Amino acid sequence: MASLGYARYGKDNIRLFKVHRHNDGTQSVAEMTVRILLEGDIEASYTAADNSVVVATDTQKQTCYILAKQNPVLPIELFASIIGEHFVTKYPHIHGAHVDIEQKRWTRLQVDGQPHPHSFTRDDEDTRNVAAYVTDVGAGGRLSIRLRSWMGGLLVLKSTGSAFHGFHRDEFTQLPETADTSLA
Repeated sequence: MASLGYARYGKDNIRLFKVHRHNDGTQSVAEMTVRILLEGDIEASYTAADNSVVVATDTQKQTCYILAKQNPVLPIELFASIIGEHFVTKYPHIHGAHVDIEQKRWTRLQVDGQPHPHSFTRDDEDTRNVAAYVTDVGAGGRLSIRLRSWMGGLLVLKSTGSAFHGFHRDEFTQLPETADTSLA
């Protein structure tokens, strides 16, 4: 007899762009892509064609937009936690939410040597990323939130002033030690 060992489902590629209007007339922007994956007591949707346990992917997307309107989206670690907590606390049959966010970087333009209040340029392809895993941990509505953050696509170059020496050498090592080299 076949059985379902583990399942999660969700919505990927939720594009989110939020403009925050400050009291001084300036604006700041945040662009991100969100992925939500839910897990819990959802076996019936796979084994008995019972979709009553499914939180529709459209609901996940619209919830993400509403939560972005009601809450800060930066830092992305906080926003990922807010999304995950929402699904785990709202739906008793959902016991875990994986929320991944990739944030693109925008920088305020300089016009006549001054920062423009509402014009931006998209920086290079580097991104800020977070993976949040929110789970219920039993009685009392306690939650566990695990976060992992990193930079993606970041390119760094230092043309001089780096050293590489003291590394392990063996019969296959050809690289000479140096006190001044580039770092890229």
